[in-house]
Amino acid sequence: MIANKRYAKEVKEASDAVFNYLTDVDNILVTGNSSATKNLYVVVSSSLGLCGAYNANIFKMADAKITKDDDAIILGKKGSIHFANGEFNSIKQFTNYESIKNTSTIRALSYYLIEAYKKGEYKEIHLIYTEYRNPIVFTSRDLTLLPLSTKGSNENFVGCGPLLEPSKEMLVDTLVPFVVNNLVYSCLLESEVCEQASRSNAMENATDNAEELLSNLQIEFNKARQTAITQEIIEIAAAANAL
Repeated sequence: MIANKRYAKEVKEASDAVFNYLTDVDNILVTGNSSATKNLYVVVSSSLGLCGAYNANIFKMADAKITKDDDAIILGKKGSIHFANGEFNSIKQFTNYESIKNTSTIRALSYYLIEAYKKGEYKEIHLIYTEYRNPIVFTSRDLTLLPLSTKGSNENFVGCGPLLEPSKEMLVDTLVPFVVNNLVYSCLLESEVCEQASRSNAMENATDNAEELLSNLQIEFNKARQTAITQEIIEIAAAANAL
């Protein structure tokens, strides 16, 4: 994940520098689709349990963001179960996704999102995933995938901008799908790391609680044992005195 973050950062900086000089290109993936009325949400959950509040935080954000007019793609079995009776329209095409190892599913998902947006079906496409802060802190995040943000900076260029080949239009058609696919992969990878870290923390807390409970029970056992021994001694002494 750390290596991929460095790679994704370089890709973003390079793409932002290019997009900064493509303001006059009419491409729906960049300019947006204002005529559409609904959004598409991709919600990333886990397929396994015992991972603390990982899924609960994702579900809370998704419930607040997705409306009954929107469409949603739910990744992960836990999300599919939670949103089985959701008010929104659920797209069942990618329910087989389980982990970052499903690279073919990730590529298919990226392609589907781009093609659906090109058709003008959605105003925005969002990805709700878990952002990694540190091994203990994870944050649910709503990332807008499309239209693609092109807020770059040309402060590194003096005079005229870079030469773009073979053409601006072809460059956008090639670069945007690459950037979107990279974003989807990076977010899914980060979510899976958060899932495993959350599961590790949950298991560690469960182990600590079990050890604390065992220690308390051992103390209670020793107290009961000492009380029983004391009672037996008192009874023996009382019997001896009676004789």
